[in-house]
Amino acid sequence: MQASIVDRILFKSNHICCICRVPGRDVQIHHIDGNNGNHREANLAVVCMDCHSRITGKRGFGRSFSSGEVKRYKLSWERQVLIDRKVRKPAIRYRKELVSQIDMIVCEILALEGEIRRAEQLLDVLFELHLWRGSQEIDVKIIEGLDHLALQAGLNGTRLAGLVAERLWEMCFHFIGPSEIPMRKRDLEFVLKCVGSLSTLLQMNSEYGRGRKATLDILESAESFYEVALWYSKPSIGNLILRSYRKATAACYSDSKLEFKYGRFQIRRSLRRLGRLMDENSAKWPYQRRTVQSMLQ
Repeated sequence: MQASIVDRILFKSNHICCICRVPGRDVQIHHIDGNNGNHREANLAVVCMDCHSRITGKRGFGRSFSSGEVKRYKLSWERQVLIDRKVRKPAIRYRKELVSQIDMIVCEILALEGEIRRAEQLLDVLFELHLWRGSQEIDVKIIEGLDHLALQAGLNGTRLAGLVAERLWEMCFHFIGPSEIPMRKRDLEFVLKCVGSLSTLLQMNSEYGRGRKATLDILESAESFYEVALWYSKPSIGNLILRSYRKATAACYSDSKLEFKYGRFQIRRSLRRLGRLMDENSAKWPYQRRTVQSMLQ
């Protein structure tokens, strides 16, 4: 596991176990799916030794933590750490100026050529605006900007494509389950807009950009959205993701001279993971299961 990934995961959790949240305990990094070779950030959770044993050890008649539980603990704690690190600022009086600022940030990102660090900083600014200044008007404008970035980044297949995929997921990662955060009609529409932008990114990258790292980052975000769909029993989200996989698979064949075999292979792997997610969440979803199976044939 790369040191940079370890550092990022520990920082996002404040070096504290995401389950018991007791400061000062020695912690380890747990692979949620049990595959020690899967070092994707979505699969890594910081846990103390005691909680780790309650995940992996035998509990007799007691139940161990399931992978789904650990994922929710991870998302909930990382969001809480993010909130605790911020200082709330006074409300913005002039929203028109703020909307114009979003346009300027998006234009600056588009103007950057290979300056990924600067692009990442500007994307962080957009996320901060969503988190602390967010209103329906502002959030819609941010998603419009990310959608435009998705189109351009997908064409190039650069690291920017992966960053946009991560930010689209972060806009919705607070949906950790209906018992904690409800998803109203307006929230569902917002999630669908984010997934729509991610679908654009996946298709453009599969057909034109064909970046390998970008492919992995986009599919990781798509799987996270699919799990949210399962938690909230929102098949419309899952259906949109599956349609994007079908279009992206076709896009991998768009170049008659050079098929994007890597992209097609990773989409198939991701489809199998979606199937396992449905099993883990005991989701009936017959249409979605048939769709996954048909795409794997």
